[in-house]
Amino acid sequence: MSEMTAKLVWQGGLRFTATNAGVVETAIDGDHQTGASPMELLLEALGACSAIDVVMILEKMREPLARLEVSLDGDRHSPEPRYFTAVRARFDAWGDGLKPDKVARAINLSFAKYCSVYHSLRPDLKLQPEFRLHAAGAAASGEYQLVEVSAAE
Repeated sequence: MSEMTAKLVWQGGLRFTATNAGVVETAIDGDHQTGASPMELLLEALGACSAIDVVMILEKMREPLARLEVSLDGDRHSPEPRYFTAVRARFDAWGDGLKPDKVARAINLSFAKYCSVYHSLRPDLKLQPEFRLHAAGAAASGEYQLVEVSAAE
């Protein structure tokens, strides 16, 4: 038996309703009218996967993370197939006393070792993760710092 399952039901046009084994539904729309496109969902899944890792790793490090946002944008191959050739992942982390080296390490560990979505993508995908830190309650501002993804530790 498979580890994961999903079922898609065509709703007309380019719209589908996907249901996973836990009966959670997702609207998918190739025309971007009533749901995310499959490629948008893939980008969102990559961001969610790495964000979950970063939160868990920072918690284990006892870092005072109060808020985390991840913004992603991707470049796609042309012509078909329109796979991602590059993805920029920008992490904004809020918390008083967050240490930049620990946040960078958590992001590196996510992509180098733990993020199963990233490891399911093409090996030639150019990934550019960046982060910036903010005091709790502050507005997001400042320059992003690049994170070099190195081999799993």
